[in-house]
Amino acid sequence: MFLIFAGISIKNLNFFVNIDSCDIIQFLMAKIFPFRGIYYNKKTIKKLSLVMSPPYDVISQAQRDRLYELHHFNVIRLILGKEFPGDSDVNNKYLRAAKFFDGWLRHGVFTQDIEPYIYIYEQKYKYGKKIYLRRGFISLLRLEDFDRGKVYPHEHTLPKPKSDRSELIRTCAANFDCVFSLFSDEKGKIEKAMRPFIGRKPFIELVDSDKIRHRVWRIDKKGAIKKIINEMGDLSVFIADGHHRYEAALKFRDEMKDKYQKFTGEEYYNHIMMYFTPIQGKGLTILPIHRLIRNIPSLDTLRFEDALSQYFDVEIFEFSSRSEPKARKKLFSKMESLGEKAHVFGMYIKGENKYYLLTLKDEKMMDKIVSEEKPKEWKRLDVTIVHSLIIDKILGIGTEKVESEDHVSFTNNADEAIGAVAKGENQLAIFLNPTKVEDVIAIASAKEKMPQKSTFFYPKLLTGLLMNKIYLDEKIKT
Repeated sequence: MFLIFAGISIKNLNFFVNIDSCDIIQFLMAKIFPFRGIYYNKKTIKKLSLVMSPPYDVISQAQRDRLYELHHFNVIRLILGKEFPGDSDVNNKYLRAAKFFDGWLRHGVFTQDIEPYIYIYEQKYKYGKKIYLRRGFISLLRLEDFDRGKVYPHEHTLPKPKSDRSELIRTCAANFDCVFSLFSDEKGKIEKAMRPFIGRKPFIELVDSDKIRHRVWRIDKKGAIKKIINEMGDLSVFIADGHHRYEAALKFRDEMKDKYQKFTGEEYYNHIMMYFTPIQGKGLTILPIHRLIRNIPSLDTLRFEDALSQYFDVEIFEFSSRSEPKARKKLFSKMESLGEKAHVFGMYIKGENKYYLLTLKDEKMMDKIVSEEKPKEWKRLDVTIVHSLIIDKILGIGTEKVESEDHVSFTNNADEAIGAVAKGENQLAIFLNPTKVEDVIAIASAKEKMPQKSTFFYPKLLTGLLMNKIYLDEKIKT
């Protein structure tokens, strides 16, 4: 189950304000800048795939341990260090990350470009039976508060991971990975500006453990850099992944403003390394994120089915051990085909040899169930329907409990979810179709945020390709 957005034309991504002040107009511009990228020195690291990592927030503890063992210079030591019993304020994972970063830079594990560039980043990957290519660029973005500029989030953040990322950037004064963002390049102007550089040999190229090919080129012509900067100044930017890191950077900026006082906005700490990819790109893939439910006392299947039937048309696919694969395939096939015009969900309950296909009878009922003054688009999101109607109203799990991990966990792997229920690790799994990119843009543009874990953009950006050092005593040269 996945969704590919190819050649999408989405209008009205930018907003027009009747104002006379040039200062306000400048503030509303998305300002990007080239930077002096830091990357692994190929003279020191012969096989780059050994030192790369997925983003910190999709790494399990077991995967973290494997990355530690894979190479003693793996970037995991910077982004997700281990904790030890003797850790203290003077010796902890954040301070160790800072020491690793500074030491690796001094001793030639890392190298840094002499001149500032914008970097093209391309990922070529296979999903299902097809091969896709996603291309964008990496630069610095001048930080903007969400309620004042042209940078729009679409998901809520949680205090614990935000505090973790804040401490990392505070201690290390660096961006070790990119925030992932979307923009509209409907006329292909930025793609055209990047095209001449893609004919060159990439200066970073590797295939990771998931067989995804990553390639990076420098845009080293001032005319092309200026062209991209000017084009981006008229566009809105939508955060796809990295909300916690962006908010951590905002907090760090505010701390530095209080410390140094004479703030102009041009300081290095008022910028963040960001990856930008066009919404119209042919390789923009969103996977669904399924819900696993547990710790519900006395779950009565018959009463649960009866409650569901009040809101959903329920179709059941019974199966035996031999026919289960066929029933599973039929469920997800129908979810995909019906999902374009209806709100449909799949479900599997522990101990039941059947899959459920749930089709919402009338989306207008969400206006009554969701009491908040939310936009219509928000009330009609599949994730809103699942959480507000099924998890909260029918199962009786309040929102705070949902977010506490006591009752709900998430996975983008349907087979994994089914296995977890079959083994008794969870009581039921709820399967969703992918969130549409149009919904992401609509919710963000309305300055609303989706429920937690609404989107899974695939593939994730590889951590370790490029890094940005934040010079606290310097300003960005414009």
